[in-house]
Amino acid sequence: MNSIYTRRLPSYIGGIFAIITGLFFVLFPEISSGVIGILFGVVLFVAGLSEVIGYIISIKQFREENYGKAAGAEIVLVYSIIIMAIGLFILLKPDIVLQLLSTIVGIFFLVDGIVKLRQELFLFRKKDIYSLLLIFLAIALIFGGIALLANPFNGTRNIIVFSGFAFIISGLESCFLGFIKRTENKTRKG
Repeated sequence: MNSIYTRRLPSYIGGIFAIITGLFFVLFPEISSGVIGILFGVVLFVAGLSEVIGYIISIKQFREENYGKAAGAEIVLVYSIIIMAIGLFILLKPDIVLQLLSTIVGIFFLVDGIVKLRQELFLFRKKDIYSLLLIFLAIALIFGGIALLANPFNGTRNIIVFSGFAFIISGLESCFLGFIKRTENKTRKG
């Protein structure tokens, strides 16, 4: 397997996992409410772990392109470790999620959207449809996070379904970003 594809693998794994979890939340909200703490903890832990692995795999490229200094790659690494720690905490105490669900999900999607928007704006070299779509998805995550923080929905079911849609958007963005970078590398070589 080529190192270019290896670097994208954590994005695909985290993205596909988020999409599957989001679909489960949307299609089976009643079942999800019973296991949401565990599922949410696993999703956060896997998302953080995939970002940490992606950082470790591509650290050499970051240094060569001076990306670490310019774009704050270390901040993304710290964010990923914090997400992993939160996921582990939630796995140990899953009942806390139902008590604080809208706040936790709102903060997660707000921060995730801001980090993804910042990364995309920093790398916004070409004004093509892919970049605009990624910016739109990041902004949708930010608005979703703000909506959960400002006006929590009445009832766990609505929060679960909304969280499912937000996970799907986040997962699609992660997979789409990996695909775009893959096609850009093919275009440069070809």
